[in-house]
Amino acid sequence: MQSVSTCTVILIEDDPEQLVSWSTALRTCASHYAVLEAAGGQEGLALLRNQEVDCVVLDLDLSATSGFQVLLDVVLDRRRPEIAVVILSRLWNPTLAQMALEHGAQAFLLKQHTSIDVLDEAIKNAMTSVATALGEKPKVCS
Repeated sequence: MQSVSTCTVILIEDDPEQLVSWSTALRTCASHYAVLEAAGGQEGLALLRNQEVDCVVLDLDLSATSGFQVLLDVVLDRRRPEIAVVILSRLWNPTLAQMALEHGAQAFLLKQHTSIDVLDEAIKNAMTSVATALGEKPKVCS
């Protein structure tokens, strides 16, 4: 039987308006998420060290720390291989998207073309993908 619970998501976004907008939307429209907010890459990595997290929603266009470096730090942390990563970016570049997916992200979404329902589905799919790769049953958020 699959475990059913609240899933913890860290949203790493350095634009304050975007951070509030996406985190509020996740809390409102997808109440099965506990949403942690990080206003930059280093803050997000600190949260990851101290919290049990199921998925990271990451903007690649961070000012102080490269979003790609954050992605690599998350993926290369072998103590936490179960963390799914969804890129949510305003930047569209097919090469960038491919690189993110090749380096451990499970999904790459463009902010301007992403509804909260699409983000919710991407998070669930990313978590399922990671669980399957680890030979585990996916966590069901509800």
